[in-house]
Amino acid sequence: MNKKSSFKLKNQNSNSVWFLILGVASTTLFLKTDFYDPFNTAKLILLLVVSGWIFGHLLYSYKAEPITLKSKQFITLIIVISFILFLAISTAFSDVLVVSLIGDTQRRNGFLCYLALSVIFLYASKSINKFNVLRVYKVGILTGFIVSFYGLMQLNGKDFIAWNNPYNAMISTLGNPNFASAILATLFSLAFFGLLQNNLNLVFKLISLIFILIALVAIIGSDSRQGLLAIFFSLIFYFSVYVYLRNKTNGIFLILFSGIISILAMLGMLQKGPLTSILYKDSVSVRGYYWRAGIEMFKEFPFTGVGVDRYGAYFKEFREAGYALRYGYDITSSNAHNTFIHFFATSGVFVGIAYLSLVFFVFITGINSLKRGDLEDKKVLLGLLSAWIGFQSQSLISIDNIGISVWGWLLSGAILGLCNNNEVVVEKSLNVQTASGRSVVQINVFQPLVSSVILLPIVIGSTYLYRAETNLNYLKNYSTALATQNRPILFERSNQILGSRFIDPYYKFRTALLLLDTGEANKAYEVIKELHSFDKKNSDYMRSLAYLEGMRNNSAAAISIRKELSKTDPWNADNYFQLMLLYKNSSDIDNTNSIGRQIISIAPESDYAKKAKEILSLNE
Repeated sequence: MNKKSSFKLKNQNSNSVWFLILGVASTTLFLKTDFYDPFNTAKLILLLVVSGWIFGHLLYSYKAEPITLKSKQFITLIIVISFILFLAISTAFSDVLVVSLIGDTQRRNGFLCYLALSVIFLYASKSINKFNVLRVYKVGILTGFIVSFYGLMQLNGKDFIAWNNPYNAMISTLGNPNFASAILATLFSLAFFGLLQNNLNLVFKLISLIFILIALVAIIGSDSRQGLLAIFFSLIFYFSVYVYLRNKTNGIFLILFSGIISILAMLGMLQKGPLTSILYKDSVSVRGYYWRAGIEMFKEFPFTGVGVDRYGAYFKEFREAGYALRYGYDITSSNAHNTFIHFFATSGVFVGIAYLSLVFFVFITGINSLKRGDLEDKKVLLGLLSAWIGFQSQSLISIDNIGISVWGWLLSGAILGLCNNNEVVVEKSLNVQTASGRSVVQINVFQPLVSSVILLPIVIGSTYLYRAETNLNYLKNYSTALATQNRPILFERSNQILGSRFIDPYYKFRTALLLLDTGEANKAYEVIKELHSFDKKNSDYMRSLAYLEGMRNNSAAAISIRKELSKTDPWNADNYFQLMLLYKNSSDIDNTNSIGRQIISIAPESDYAKKAKEILSLNE
């Protein structure tokens, strides 16, 4: 570009960058109260729409500015393509394709979610530079202010939505205190480091101060320590590196000290060391069971994993006996509570390595770029990198929730963009004036055309998700009244759910249970039987089907299903006891005694063991 040209320069894709960042913020804030899952499915739908439109901008950016083979952008693209390709292969090998596509119930971390996050990441890495990066700070600060203010309202009993909430009141727009605490920690870091930027105007600094105070109250009120720990790791990283940039000797000393404190903090979370009494919570200890189960899944299925977001279907098969005894036979988990382990467990070694490579590449690129530029530019980059560190620290002990992870992927892309995109280029879609003074109209039809084509299947698929959510929520709230007043509506809504293909299978199961409650036992039986044939690993389907077979006096079928369940849920004393009763009622003394001894062996102190001993004593 000729620097002597007289036409006005403008940052490339200015409007699309605003759309990108505001789309990320909207995903965190968006919820639908008329959905069965008002948080996760709602956020997935919006995420898909945002990324679908951004995809056109992404392709146009590659078309307008082709990347070179030796550039960091090329390395970034190769890593992301590898991640998506291997994730697609794992999805294709999944035993339940629709779950791996849209994600498990109340998680929605399926292939489509990560495809959308990858688009956001890539476009951020292409479009964000030092001339527009403060938009990330500004939108992050405003988003955090809204999330924290709503959380503060909930803590004070002023919530304008009557949630059916079994957790702490502070769930904000995330649906869970841990998630709300984690997103506030990430955005708190952006606000805190934004205060240190000279280029951030006074208004946003005042908003940042207010948000920081409210966020601390909300995080503490949530009784979730992962938010405080994320803030701790973010702050300690920032100041250690900042001091190092100013004075290497002092910096090295502070980094070593910070490393020791960080190790002690992590040990304290694991109930070891002097900080145990401050940092340890039983909810952290239980994560050890989730991590070890995930590691066992990976060992059993090293190449494809158990299936994208299929952790919950396999957890009971791979959990330890101690978990069932301590927390209950029917208590389960649908996530490894560690993003890295979860990828390896559900998607295999290639996806796990690709994701690790992406995280490592972002970190190394960010650190290396801190060696260049003036101090103000370094502070902007260091703030993003430190907030990103806070996000990664919470991902070691938490679920990859869409409302949080969308910021993690945006920050990752912004860090790479800030490291790579240091020049302002011409806004190609605007009317520009050439050096000779002539006005040239350049109309970009490529982007809206591509975006529209991508959005079409997204809108169709989202319509299925929308209908399933609203129908099931309607049935859940009004099924009892409908059963006595207007049964046609009950059948109409339930048939819409049962007849849909692109739907979470668990929603069909919940519909079947509602039909059972309203006296439609035969219909419920047929639905659950079909679901069981569709998903052989789901213990909810097996338990319900065994129960219904028993109601139909089909003991042989009930026994067969419970024996099948014992393979996928080998530490469930309740299932073994029900199987024992079935054998007893069938006058099969040998198997009755065999199952009874098994119950006593795996759960010797349980009520089931006491009952089994009574039955065994009668048989002797």
